[in-house]
Formats: sequence, structure tokens, C-alpha cells
Amino acid sequence: MHDKHIDLLIHRVGVFYARLGRLIIRDHRVLDARFRWCREPVRFNDRLKGAYKPILEGAAWGKTWESGWFHLKGRVPKEWRGRKVVAQLDFNGEGLVFTAGGDPLQGITNGSVFDHTFSRDIVPLFDRAGGGERVELWVETACNGLFGVNRSGDPAEDDPDRYGHYEGTVRKIRLGVMDEDLWQLRMDISVLKGQLRTHPRNSVRHSRLLIALNRAIDAFADNPDNAAKCRAILRPELRRPAHASAIGVTAVGHAHLDTGWLWPVRESIRKSARTFASQLRLIERYPGYIFGASQAQLYAFVRDNYPRLFERVRKAVRAGRWECQGGMWVEADCNIIGGESMVRQFVHGKNFFMDEFGVDVRNLWLPDVFGYSASMPQIIKKAGCDFFVTQKISWSQFNRFPHTTFRWRGIDGTEVITHFPPEDNYNSNLQAEEMHSGVEKFQERGFIGGYLSLFGVGDGGGGPHEEHIENGLRQRNLEGAPRVAFGKASDYLDTLPKHWDELEVWNGELYLELHRGTLTTQSRIKRGNRLLENRLRQAEYLWSCLPLARYPQADLDCIWKTLLINQFHDIIPGSSITMVYQETERQHKECLAECDRLIAKAGESLLEPDAGSVTLVNCLSYEYARPVELPSYWGRSGAVAADGSPVPVQMEGGRAVAAAVVPAHGALTLRKSGKAEVGRAAEGLVLENDLVRYEFGTDGTLLRAFDKEIGRPVLEGGRGNLLSLYEDRPNQWDAWDVDIFYENQLLENARSVSVTRLPGGAVRHGLRFELAIGKSVIEQCVYLAAGSKRLDFRTRVDWNERHHMLRVSFPVAVCADRASFDIQYGYVERATHSNTSWDLAKFEAAAHRYVDLSDRDHGVALLNDCKYGHKVRGNVIDLNLLRSTSDPDPDADRGRHFFAYSLLPHTGPLIDSDVMAEAAALNTPVLVFEKRRASKGVAACRVEGRGVSLEVVKKAEKEKCLVVRLVETDGRQSACRLFTCGKAELVETNLVEWADGKRMRCGGSVDLVLKPFEIRTYKVKPLNPQGPG
Repeated sequence: MHDKHIDLLIHRVGVFYARLGRLIIRDHRVLDARFRWCREPVRFNDRLKGAYKPILEGAAWGKTWESGWFHLKGRVPKEWRGRKVVAQLDFNGEGLVFTAGGDPLQGITNGSVFDHTFSRDIVPLFDRAGGGERVELWVETACNGLFGVNRSGDPAEDDPDRYGHYEGTVRKIRLGVMDEDLWQLRMDISVLKGQLRTHPRNSVRHSRLLIALNRAIDAFADNPDNAAKCRAILRPELRRPAHASAIGVTAVGHAHLDTGWLWPVRESIRKSARTFASQLRLIERYPGYIFGASQAQLYAFVRDNYPRLFERVRKAVRAGRWECQGGMWVEADCNIIGGESMVRQFVHGKNFFMDEFGVDVRNLWLPDVFGYSASMPQIIKKAGCDFFVTQKISWSQFNRFPHTTFRWRGIDGTEVITHFPPEDNYNSNLQAEEMHSGVEKFQERGFIGGYLSLFGVGDGGGGPHEEHIENGLRQRNLEGAPRVAFGKASDYLDTLPKHWDELEVWNGELYLELHRGTLTTQSRIKRGNRLLENRLRQAEYLWSCLPLARYPQADLDCIWKTLLINQFHDIIPGSSITMVYQETERQHKECLAECDRLIAKAGESLLEPDAGSVTLVNCLSYEYARPVELPSYWGRSGAVAADGSPVPVQMEGGRAVAAAVVPAHGALTLRKSGKAEVGRAAEGLVLENDLVRYEFGTDGTLLRAFDKEIGRPVLEGGRGNLLSLYEDRPNQWDAWDVDIFYENQLLENARSVSVTRLPGGAVRHGLRFELAIGKSVIEQCVYLAAGSKRLDFRTRVDWNERHHMLRVSFPVAVCADRASFDIQYGYVERATHSNTSWDLAKFEAAAHRYVDLSDRDHGVALLNDCKYGHKVRGNVIDLNLLRSTSDPDPDADRGRHFFAYSLLPHTGPLIDSDVMAEAAALNTPVLVFEKRRASKGVAACRVEGRGVSLEVVKKAEKEKCLVVRLVETDGRQSACRLFTCGKAELVETNLVEWADGKRMRCGGSVDLVLKPFEIRTYKVKPLNPQGPG
């Protein structure tokens, strides 16, 4: 057959397939409808608390983000007896259909970026109607689509639809007759036409399929009643068995549901209910089908808002038809969140699934997160998870990842089996083309018998559709296709350990070569997250010093869960809409205030009243030796410590600042004594002490820096603190991406407006620079404390840019081919060159509190208190400070920002320096308790020993004892001594506190040795009544 003739016949199949979709509803009647408009969502039990009015097809019912209730009534015509009767409902939005008794029946929506033909508008009512049945339905509607509302990618400032627009319209409210034979014919053709695209034209299979499909079209004869005849023609091709060597596909029903993204979190509550209801209906219809869902938070939404629906989920889980997936509370970002936040994602996620369902979820399920930290394998394993599933690395910009199933090795040497579903998506349709692509991309197909396929339309699409399941059923044993079987992801994953020795090893981070801008976008949210992470751990630390009966566990859990939900992988990275961030900023503010209240309340019990004192409490494992601003009531007084030793205090304007030295896990009480030193401004634009000298230009740049201790310059090849403004227009994914060509788009450097020499003295000296850049204003107060090399840049920016990016850089006098980047509970080294495409791709990379560039003798670190996007190329350390994207949030980052970064020269390499201690101090300053004094030590537990940090002291999740978490920070074997409050039994446990291990008795202290980067957790059980509890 000629190629043109083949093209003609293939095109004919596609046209016929599309035509069948329009014929499936054979007859219909419009339902009687009454409608109530609601500005905000209204629960079913409250639906009658408002006026209803009649509404017809074609009428508008709502605008952007509004809601409504529809009451639909009708009767099945007697002439439909014996036919399949459905409701066809389309409100140009999303909705949840309820029975008259209030049971959620099914979600409805229309349109998907994953499948332009997708809709979920058919609600089956009667498989074989008797005729005359009454129909009564309630529908809760949302005036938004599957992907939120219609948005302009780069709206003008005066655009009335700047934040998007949408209109709800009643398109269809009908009872209809569904032709099941016609629908099944369409499913047959769907699979076979897909195989036409995957088989060579000169193959026997292609030729036979093309003939059979065209014969079936001929037999249709423009009469839907011939559907059964057409199916009979296709049946032989659907019965041809799979090849003996065909691999298997474990197909897992899936509905990736973003907790917040192009819609506010409130809509995720309703999207969850719609999805869960729809999947329960499919479970009832298809006996072998299994659906899986991750994110404990979504289940909690359904439990709290749709309790009857949640009970049906419980039953499905017990029956083995519903799989709980992913050990985290939400599918969290893994670049930005802190180490303890990552642990608590597992603590709260795994405990929820165990408490509500009796299920131990043993996999981490993160198919859409923007990269994965090298510290994760240890955290995953110690949280009781054996497997990791994602596919996002397939999105990488430059390099194709070489494995789909492998052992992922972290910074401590822990390995976890990792599987990338090779279709490279998490919204498969189980079409033949996708199955074929998965087989071709499955790198381990030579020795592993199959792969996972995650199928279904998420984000409000409700998960798999009947059509997806029918596609899978037809490929259970079909020539030219892998053998598709519905199953649980856990069952598939449990087959992988037997291949352990055959699996390749990937060492280090799983860096996504895309979405690098998410390390910076929405900077206020990132700052709020960092502040709240640190404040929570301080609150836990203080309350652990009091009797455990008083421990405010419910309050702290509530704050933690609020923090955790806002660490979802489209919220904290900065890729959500305006409404999401309005809510997140409010929640961060409220949670920080609640932490402050809890801290103050703990202080009232731990410390004694004293009107002439102030007490500083240090929750870190490092001594805190930094200037501290004293409360306003201190006036102009000097200070002495509790032992009478003088403490330097200087006046800066009307505020007293003390040179505090607070021991690790300790407290320092200051008492008023004498007068504070009156600060005097230094001469020139120089900050200098016995250790270091810094010289500035009027534009705030660092012209020269000299380390007196080692007699070497700190900078080389240019100015430090160079604030630069770049044009920032990535090719796509505005909020998500920073493209490498931004380096060629420098617009300007900061310009001087004014310089002020700040009052200084024995505590510190400072300069204040007011700068202009673009349309924005920057104010920097630069401080150098006595006895320290750390140069602090405390910065305020009034940011008024659009598609611009602000960065700061320091060219340092260090030559090294690798730099160290702080990550969760450890650090990772990355190349400072672009020798390979893998190195080049990491031109922007994540770091938390510091990056460090060192040789064997000395180094320079750049610290920060809320930034994440870094670049180290050659000898230049560069920090991304602010972006100004417009999609999906046109107001992203506009307004005022506060942040700090610090330059820290040091002797020796990173692990022999004070970089980690100074970074911790910058991020977790001492707590200041006004008019209080410490009469005794406040620490319930503390640690001594370099290289080990006591990161957490808190009450156990389920037991009446303390839990402590130790982390080896240097990347080498480190010894320490752990001190407890009296005699205790130490019980080693895992991160979620489920698995008890080695026990040891402690007479008040115990010596421990930790392996490089090891995280170790103990339950501390007092053996005497004096300890906390």
C-alpha cells in the first residue's frame, strides 16, 4: 500500500474516533435546576441557608473563585427502560455531586493540559433503568477550572484581570442515555489506533491493525446500532497475546494533587473530596482496580470536612483497594526546607497513616519536586521508608539521567532503592504510545521484569477516568504491548531488593537542571519559613526543660503542621498564585507570634523575675559570642554578668548593645551596672579590629579586605558586596526558572545615595549605606564586631522591579575546584568550574545557611539568614537576593524585604573553621527574656564535642519522655559527650520514634561516637523523679 494511502486511512481512524465521542449520549432531557450563589465555599449541611432561584442551561452563575449550590431534579422517561442512564453535568468549572442524603457521589470537571479531550462530566446513575425513577442531586460548584482561572502570563499593572478571571456557565444539566456498546467500541479503537503509532509501517501488526480498523469503520455504516458488529471485527486483534519477552507494567491509579498552586489551599480541600469520591466509584465498578494517594494532609482535609467520605476511604484501604502512599505530610520541596522540617514531614505523615489506617507507608512519593538533597537517603531510611519514587529528573535541561531504577547513595553512605517511572510523567493515560515509550526508556529492562506507571489526571481532574482503566484492561495481554496489571506501588517496589547487586549506584544529590529560580522567588515566604523553623525548635527546647506534663504538644503540633503544609513543592518554592501567598504570609506571622507566646510562657517558669536584669538563652550547640541589642528599658546602663564580670555595652542612638558571650545550651544573665559607653563613629569608610580590616567605597562595595591573622587579602580580582541588577526573563516558567543567559544581561550596579558612619565602640563598629538600583532602594547597615572577622550586611530593600533580579557577589582570594554548600543536616561539595555539562547545569544551586570556598590553609564563607540560590564559579561567590516575576503571581516579591548576609574569612578548611557556628548564630540568635534572671542552668540536655550538634530536644510523639537528635556536621567521625538531666536510660530510635534499638544507662552523661553526617535519635527516659516529666 502506498504511503499516502496509509496516511489517508490512519487519518480516517482518528476522525472516526473523534466522531464517536459525540455520539455516545443517544438521548437527553434537561433537569430542573435551582441555584444558590455563594462567595465562599459552603458545606452540604449549610446549603439551605440561602435563597435559591431557577436557572437554565446557558446562564452564567458565578465569577472568579466564587461558589454555588445547584439542586437538580428530574425523572427517567419510561421509554428509557433497560438503558444506561447518566447525568451529564458541565458548569464550566469544578463540582462535587451529592446524593439527596448528602453522600459525595463523584467529582466533575472539564479540560486538562495533560489531555485536551479530557472531561469528567458523566455521572452514572442507573446501569439498567426501570423507567420512571426520580432523580435528585445536589452539586457544589467552584468557579474555576482544573488549573485555576484564566491568567495572562505578564499582565499590565492596570489590567482589571491582573489576578485572573473566570466565568461559570451552565453548559449542561441533563439526564441522558449512554450507549455502552458505542463507548466500548471507542475504547477498542483508542488502544488499537495507539498501536498504529508504535509499530513500524512495514510490520505485520501495523498492516493488520490498519485493515481491521478501517473494516470496522465500514461496518459502522453511519448507524450507532452497529457498534457491536464493529467490535466483533476488532476483537481478533485485541485477543492476540503479548510476546513472550514482553515486560510487565504495574499500573497505579494516581491523582497528583497540588496542595496549593494555581488555586488557594481552600480549593485543595474540595479537590481532594472530588478526587476521593470519583475514585471510590471506580473502585466499586472495576473489581481489580487499585487507586493510590499520597499526602496525609489531603486525607486530613477529607476527614475533617467530609467525614462520611473518609469512612468509605477507610473501608477501601482495609479491603486492599486503596493504597496510602508517600511518608510525608505533604509532597514537600526538598531544596529549601530544613533538615528537621524534612524529619517532621515524615513524623506527621507516617503517624497519620498509622493512626487512621493502621498502615506503615514505606515509600517516599515525590513525583513532581524540583530536585532532591543528598542528605535525603539517610532521612528516608531512618524514617522507616525503603523506597523513593519520582520522575521529575526527566525534566532536566541539559543531561539525560542514566538510570530509571538504581541505588541512591547519600552523603553519609546510606543507600535507598529509587525508581523513576520511565514514561517520564505522573499523568499517564495508559495509551499504547505511552506504554511503548516507557518500555524504550526503561534502562533496567534487561533484568527487571517491569516498571511503574502512574496513570490518571490530577489537580482536580479526579484521577483516572473509566477510559484510562479500560485502556489498561485491553493491554493485560496484547500483542505489541507490555503486560499491564493494576496493582499497588508497594507490591512492585518490594520486588526490587532482589536486584540490589545488579542496580547501579548514583552518588550524591539528584539535581534538577530546571526551575532554579524557585530557590529565590517569593523571598518573604522563604524568610518566614526559615524564621519559623528556628523558632519552633527554640520553643521545643525551652519546654523540654520543664515537666513534660506541661509540654504544649497540641499547640506545637498545630504550628508544625501549618509550617509543613506551606512547605509544599509549589508553595515555598514561589510558584503559586497571589492568593496562596497572602494566606501563607498570614499563617507564618500568626505562627511566629504563637511561638513567641509559648517561649515567653516557658521563660516565666524557667527564669525568676528581676526588674534590673535581662537573660539571654542560647539553644545552640555552639557558644554564642555576638552583639545583642538590649531591651529599651535598659536605658544607658552598663552591664555585668551574674559573677560580677563586666560586659561591654555601647550606645547606638538610643539603644544599648552588649557584647554577649552565652555558653552552648546555656544562659547569661546581665545586671545593670554603671553606664554604657557612648558610641563614636569611626573615621573614613573603614571597619577594622585586631583580626581584619575592611575598606569600602561610597556605593557600599568592599574595595579591599585584609585578614590580619594570616597576613593575606580576602578579595582578589574585583570588588566585594557588588550588588548587581540583571534582566530576568526565562524562556518559560517565569517564577520557576533562571536561565543561564541572564549572566549576559547585566543592567546596572547599585548607586550611592548616602553614607552614614554609625556610632561604635568596644562592641562593634558600623556603616550605613543608602543605595539605589533600578526603581528600588537599598539600605545596608554593615557591622564588624570586636574580636570577629564576620562582616554582617543587614539589608532592607524596597523592591519595585519587574522581570529583574538582584544579586550580590564577592571575588575571594581562594583557588579551589570545589565549594561546600550547606544542606539539610550536612553539606555537599559542588564544582566551581564548568568542565562537563553536568557541572555547567549547576550554575545555580541550593544552599541553606552558608557556602564556603576553602583551600587547605584558609577560606571564605558567605552566610545568610533566609536565602537559598547560590552560584560559585571560579573564585566568585554569588548570592541571588531577589527576583520580580509576574507569572503566576504578578505581585511576586514586590514591596519591602529584610535579610542579612555575612562575609566570613577563616583559617583552615571548612571543618576546622568557625563557619558552621557563625552560620548557626546568624540564623538562631539568643532569646532575650526581659526582667528575668537565671538562678540555675536551663538545659534538659546538652552536648560537648566538636563536629556534633544537638539539633532537637523535644517531647516524644507518643511517650512521656524526651527525644534528642544529634547530627554529625563535619563529615568525619566525631566524638561527643551527651549530658542529661540526671540519671537516664537512652534508647536509640528512628526518626519517627517507632523502632527502638540499642539501650544504655547514663549517669548524667554518656560518651558517643558518630559516623560522618550521621543523624542519631535517642529517647531519654529518666531513672530518677527529678528529671523532666
